[in-house]
Amino acid sequence: MGQPLLAERRSRRSTIVACALVALCVTAALVVLENVALAAFFPHLARFTTDFSPAYLSREADAVGSGPPATVFLGDSVLWGYRLPADEIAVSLLEARGCTCPNFSFKSGSPANDYALARLFVARKIHPRTIVIEVNQAVLNQADTEYQTLHPAIADLAGPLLTPQERALLTIPPAPGRLERIASSLSLLYAMRSDIRETVFGDIAPPPAQRLTPDLFEGTYDLAPLNAKNVGVTFLAKTADLLRAAGIPAVAFLTPTNHALLHDFIDNRQYNDNERFMNQLLQSRGVRVVDLDRAVPTSEFLDNAHLNAAGQRRLASLLAAALRRE
Repeated sequence: MGQPLLAERRSRRSTIVACALVALCVTAALVVLENVALAAFFPHLARFTTDFSPAYLSREADAVGSGPPATVFLGDSVLWGYRLPADEIAVSLLEARGCTCPNFSFKSGSPANDYALARLFVARKIHPRTIVIEVNQAVLNQADTEYQTLHPAIADLAGPLLTPQERALLTIPPAPGRLERIASSLSLLYAMRSDIRETVFGDIAPPPAQRLTPDLFEGTYDLAPLNAKNVGVTFLAKTADLLRAAGIPAVAFLTPTNHALLHDFIDNRQYNDNERFMNQLLQSRGVRVVDLDRAVPTSEFLDNAHLNAAGQRRLASLLAAALRRE
């Protein structure tokens, strides 16, 4: 009796192991199919979602490297199109006119993030036709929440490329844990879950609009004289130097600003001196600067710097004219 019972137990164990192996193989096959399907069919979005993932950023960067010569845009929420549908923003309008213009701007863009993205391009031997950099004096304010913070996805991919001295200047989000990295490396669905969620269900909604008054923007622009001690200035200069060394042409444009609304705060000598300082800093490093600071009428703003649909159309035309000179 003992021998048949032992054989039966062995048979059961063998069956369980075989079932487990089949289940593992089926799961692996499904993950592979899922990865292939996502890679093939997930769209190249007109703009990044708020919580874009390292996987999506890596995919878009590689697309620039493998596609036709592109004019890449780097910037913040102005160029990203705050409160507007993606098809109404300036870069989308340029795309509709035939420009190959991938938009790497995002809500919390800053010079530090621009530099990290440029480091990523250079490290991957990605050579855009031109890189267009939005230069917004507001994000050089040390009180700005994004003044020295890297976006988590950018920190994940480009953070390791930065020197210890550069990292010391920045607030860098914690790196993903080991299990997170393993899961993301195995499943594209898991790695891009935030991009998929915000694409399907809509991006994070902006806060309710307030009645527009100048006092809402008091302190938005820090009018201390700009110099190399400013982290934004430091990384703006580093970006220009890096692109010049890599042989990548760069154009910078000064963000359109609502001077009628902000007259009491920014129509003064120091604001103008800071603007001249940025012009000189960039031009001395081979970057062509296009001054759009006063190029948009107050009727085409949503607030201090974000543009309405008419303002984005005007910005698209101004950028198209600037790029025709390249």
